[in-house]
Amino acid sequence: MRPSYALPVTLPIPRRALFQGLGALGAGVLVGPTLGARAGTMVGPRARHAPRAQWLINENKYPGDGTWLRGRPAPAGDLEGFASTTSAIRGDRVDFYVSTPARRFRVLVYRMGHYQGLGARLVATMHNTPGAPQVVPVPDQYGTVDCDWSTSFSLTIDERFAPGQYLVRLELPNRDFRFVPLLVRDDSSSATYMYMSAVTTWQAYNTWGGYSLYRETNALGIQPLGTNRAVRVSFNRPYDQLFANGAADFVGNEFPLLFMIEGMGLDVTYWTDLDLHQRGPLLTRHKALLSLGHDEYYSPEMRAAVTGAVQAGVNVAFFGANFCYRKIRFEPDLHGNDRLMVNYRSTADPVMASDPAAATVNWSQYPSDQPESTFSGSIYGGADGAGSMVIEDTSSWLWAGTGLADGAVLPRALGGEFNHFNPLEFNPANVQIFGHSPVGSGVSDVTYVAEQGGGGVFCSGTGHWIYNLSNSPRLGTFWIPAALPGVTAPITTATQNILSLFGKGPAGNTAPSQSNTTSFY
Repeated sequence: MRPSYALPVTLPIPRRALFQGLGALGAGVLVGPTLGARAGTMVGPRARHAPRAQWLINENKYPGDGTWLRGRPAPAGDLEGFASTTSAIRGDRVDFYVSTPARRFRVLVYRMGHYQGLGARLVATMHNTPGAPQVVPVPDQYGTVDCDWSTSFSLTIDERFAPGQYLVRLELPNRDFRFVPLLVRDDSSSATYMYMSAVTTWQAYNTWGGYSLYRETNALGIQPLGTNRAVRVSFNRPYDQLFANGAADFVGNEFPLLFMIEGMGLDVTYWTDLDLHQRGPLLTRHKALLSLGHDEYYSPEMRAAVTGAVQAGVNVAFFGANFCYRKIRFEPDLHGNDRLMVNYRSTADPVMASDPAAATVNWSQYPSDQPESTFSGSIYGGADGAGSMVIEDTSSWLWAGTGLADGAVLPRALGGEFNHFNPLEFNPANVQIFGHSPVGSGVSDVTYVAEQGGGGVFCSGTGHWIYNLSNSPRLGTFWIPAALPGVTAPITTATQNILSLFGKGPAGNTAPSQSNTTSFY
């Protein structure tokens, strides 16, 4: 469980008292201990209007391979590694750094997708790779654990590697394994959809080596030891064993949407949010940015790229909550630029004296004073977001084809962190609410805003929207939750509606938002 770090938010009393008796329906997402049922392609009546790409349809015809799920996670310290970059393009060489007491290990490279419902295909294999233990550095005065390890093996991104999300599986002779994520991008792409993996948030929560941006742990990240935390973390370290066996937030917060998109064969290309930081102006080549389950940590360059793209007509779907909340900056180290991520989350940041605009406070706090609501109409509410979704405005495009009526309840559909509309904050005009639901310390709102000529911004208001798509294969008992009866089908249809609308171009021209917030606040 992630630590609760929610800031208290005071809301005006809602005008409609439709929350009585619903709180008891809230619960965590249902999970199961075995591999989920294999799903077929998910192209439905509304999904057919979403632009598709023949290359991706052909890619997912290759035989799938479910062995990426099989075996036992390697115990902490037995096998762990990281890559020299979070994303690469054709022609790049990616180095991998692995620490293990084993003399040999095997490398299996999987491209993640649909693949007949198996979720992956095997792209490359390397046998008998030499192994050796490598030194875990002592955290420095900033809590930074920055590994200067020797290269264990390298991959050249050649024609075998289609754009997409990859998991590199490191495997011991007894089949114990650990994942290393890698994304392959195409910087020449003008695909309709940009799928963006939130690796800055992954790294913020990574406790490997002793510290995350949230807490101090022991050297293997097993248990909290105190209240100290890092103010700077490094991408030059593995993701800890308890963080989905090295796959971090990909398998739960991101993979169910990827599985759906690839099963639909959509016209999609792939980024990490570090790519948004480094090459943000390229975003305007695309019609929609798909932000995944937890997209919290934003540099000024990242935020400027998103807000500028919306003004230029690019649509943005925030499928998670707590987006664009923490302000960060990047620093170089021995391995290259942007490998160290800084977040003081207060004016104690040393740059405050010389460059207050660069201080890594929360975006909503002084001296930034730019809450995420200014461009989205949605603001962070807290971490206790479990509950049932109450559906509103079912005559709208979002809920078309779901069969839901206003006031319908989707039991246990909400979880994790939540966002809401707050009339006391700075918001765009014409915010439209599609869901208004009680949660632990407030309200979770599904919101949408789109002004004439501009891009649409959809906000799910919950950390569990993507979890609710879980017809995908599941690993273990918690990494990828099971589908929820009565919830997965309407959320899947609504997601297809978002993809269809946002794939047409500026949503403000085809479906401008209709303000209804006074009905709720």
